[in-house]
Amino acid sequence: MGKETGLKDVPDTLLQRLSEYLTAKTGLQFLNKNRDNLHRNMISAMTDFGFEDVVGFVEWLLSTSPTQEQIEILASHLTVGETYFFREKNTFETLEHSMLPGLIDTRRKTDKRLRFWSAGCSTGEEAYSLAILIDRLIPDLRDWNVTIIATDINAFALRKAGEGIYSDWSFRDTPPFFKDKYFERVKENRYRLLPGIRKMVTFSYLNLSEDVYPSLQNNTNALDVILCRNVLMYFAPDYIRRTVERFYRSLVEGGFLIVSPVETSQVYYSQYATVRFRDSIFYKKDTLKEKQGYRVEKHVEKTISLPPAQKVKYGISKKLPHTKRYDLPKKPAVQVLTPNEEADALYRKGFYREAEERLGPIVSNGRSSPEALVLYTKILANQGKLADAFRWCEKAVSADRSNAYLHYLLAVILEEQRRFEDAKVSLKRAIYLDHNFALAYFALANLSLRLGRIAEARKHFNNTTEILSKYKPDEIIPESEGITARRFSEMISAVRL
Repeated sequence: MGKETGLKDVPDTLLQRLSEYLTAKTGLQFLNKNRDNLHRNMISAMTDFGFEDVVGFVEWLLSTSPTQEQIEILASHLTVGETYFFREKNTFETLEHSMLPGLIDTRRKTDKRLRFWSAGCSTGEEAYSLAILIDRLIPDLRDWNVTIIATDINAFALRKAGEGIYSDWSFRDTPPFFKDKYFERVKENRYRLLPGIRKMVTFSYLNLSEDVYPSLQNNTNALDVILCRNVLMYFAPDYIRRTVERFYRSLVEGGFLIVSPVETSQVYYSQYATVRFRDSIFYKKDTLKEKQGYRVEKHVEKTISLPPAQKVKYGISKKLPHTKRYDLPKKPAVQVLTPNEEADALYRKGFYREAEERLGPIVSNGRSSPEALVLYTKILANQGKLADAFRWCEKAVSADRSNAYLHYLLAVILEEQRRFEDAKVSLKRAIYLDHNFALAYFALANLSLRLGRIAEARKHFNNTTEILSKYKPDEIIPESEGITARRFSEMISAVRL
């Protein structure tokens, strides 16, 4: 079948099923007006999967469970991954002249700490542009703790980004001195970014439609700025709302979400405060604004389902006589949550300050459980209060030194504080206590990779893979916030060398 295959070759019903399938797997949406493009993309992708017939390819795809590599291949055909340095120049000018100077001045007076996320980073030009901008704005950068994470669904793009080698096409909107100052020529029309800038950015695999965030485990917490440009435009409405809400919880109070000008809409960003910088529109996390539509009550309540023969009132259960269905109470029963449950509900909603206020007095009085100390540590860490998070996590460790997860959590906080060797020691303690702690091995591998210890990283990745092989593919890995063994293995294959 040739490239001139028409839309009629794939039945509308099959295209509809394919569209729903792709939305479920990637969040990408293909409306009726995009069906021609979807069909052409499938023709383009089918040869990568070894097919010559597009209908057979689509039918096979719908009948299989895709691997990460297959999703990556599909994503590369379904979206436009093209980018270049300082794309949408107005956004970077606004960052340079309006937003970042104020943020830098504020943090210079406190902890000299900044955190950024380039979500949907493609081949890395956006993340590196931000790193170069930070390098220009902070002369004493060595005294700062600056974190720039960059994630994408396409592992091929991530590997290219990690290499930091680009052609002239990536510099098409930059001044001539830009290449001379920040790059070295490696061959004709190929330039490698200088090591100092490359080390400022950490690339990792993340599927915005599936993976967990915010999370201490993948460093998507307590962020000052999230850039997610020309990504959400491909998503279905429900996935946009879900992603934007997760971004909200990933930001610190006062943090900013930056999207492309074509993606701005009050429909999806109503919980944010809209801020105009020059001609740009950014979205700011403002919990005071959000609480106008979400009241935090003194007693948070939840609805529970009841069996026909019981009724719960004021927390007391009692037997009822046999009653016909239409005699049963129509109103759902109400159960008052404990302070720990209230704090957890607020934490999951992104009201970290309120969660801290609810749980703080309890842990301060020494009446808390180990689970409450862990939750309180996460609440503090997600606000960027690393010193306080470290202190309470140490208390939890002191109370239960044989708990491997607590040592792991302490290591995650230490790494955020750039105390890498201390983090390594804590991870090794976690592994000593639990030889099958996959998350600890994975964290140790990523830490070794970050420090440039490639041989160590490979060893720890291999150990992680060996442990995961003991689980069933759909089995959830302990302490992983819902990640299955298959998903974990895919994450490893995307970052290992």
